[in-house]
Amino acid sequence: MQPQPRLPELLIIGAMKSGTTSLYMDLANLGAVFLAENKEPHHLCDDRVLSEEGRQEYADIYRGASPDTPLCDASTGYTKLPDQPGVASRALAVLPDGFKAIYVVRHPVERALSHYRHDHVARTVGDDIDAELRVHRRYVDYSRYAMQLAPWLEAIGPERVLVVRFEDYTERRQEELARISAFLGRELDTESSRQKAYNQSQRKPRRNRFWDAVHGSSLYRQGLRRLAPLRLRLWAYQLLLPKADPPAAPPSEATLRWLRAELSDDAAELAAMLGRPTLWDDLAPPADSAADSAAAGGATASRSDGASQSV
Repeated sequence: MQPQPRLPELLIIGAMKSGTTSLYMDLANLGAVFLAENKEPHHLCDDRVLSEEGRQEYADIYRGASPDTPLCDASTGYTKLPDQPGVASRALAVLPDGFKAIYVVRHPVERALSHYRHDHVARTVGDDIDAELRVHRRYVDYSRYAMQLAPWLEAIGPERVLVVRFEDYTERRQEELARISAFLGRELDTESSRQKAYNQSQRKPRRNRFWDAVHGSSLYRQGLRRLAPLRLRLWAYQLLLPKADPPAAPPSEATLRWLRAELSDDAAELAAMLGRPTLWDDLAPPADSAADSAAAGGATASRSDGASQSV
C-alpha cells in the first residue's frame, strides 16, 4: 500500500496585502516551517486536490522537507470569497487531522487600498481609484474578514485558527511571533527575527513581457524555480525587474467614507470574535452596539493580545 502524500499541517490563509509574506519568511527563517518552492500554490482552490493525482501534485511542492519540519501553505486565495468558495471544506477533506490556520488581518480600508495599488502596478485596473474601488467588489469583499473567516471556524473550530493583526505584528513582532509559536506548539528563537517587510506594492517591481515569458517557461518552472531558494528568487525579482510606475493618486474623502461604511459592520463582528471592543478606532461601532456584539460573540473568541489561543 502506497503511503499517503504528506500535506501541510499549517495554512496561512490570508489576507492578501496584509503581511503574509513577511510572516511566512519569518517562520521559515526560524525553522518553524518548510520553505516551499511556491509560497502560494492555491491547490485548495480547485476540486482537483480531492483526487489522488491532485493530492500528489500538492505534495510534490514540499519535496525535500525533513520529516520533523511542519509544511506550510500560505495562499491568500483561501480567504477570497465569493470568488474562491469551498476552500475550507477541501482543506478538511485532504489535510492532516488537526491542521491549523493563521489569518493575518490589516485595517480593512488600508488593505483595500493596498490591493488596488497591487493591481494598478500590474496594470490590470485603471488610474481612477475612486471608480475602480466601486466597480471591483473584491477590494471590499476580501477586507470583510469576519465573512472570510466564518467557513474556517465552521470547518475546524476556533481553537485551530489564530487571527494575527498586521498592526500588532509590525509593532510588536517578537511578541506576536512568541504567541504564534505557542499556537503552533513549537519553541522558536523569536529574538533572531528580522524586522523586514516583504512584497510591498509601493516598492514592488513591475512585471514585463520578458519576465512573464521567463516565469511561464518550463525551464523556469521545472528547473530554476525548484533549484533556487525562495529568498534568492525574491532578491532577484527586486533587483532585475524595472521599478514600478509612480503610485496612483489617493482616493477622495468621499471614497474613504464609503469604504468605512461598507466595512465597519464586518470589522465590529471580527472584534467580537476576538473578544475586543474594537480593532481599528475609525471603524468602531457605537458604544451600545459594541457592547451587544461583545456579549454575543466574545465568549468563544480569543484576544489578539495573547490572552487565549482560540479565535
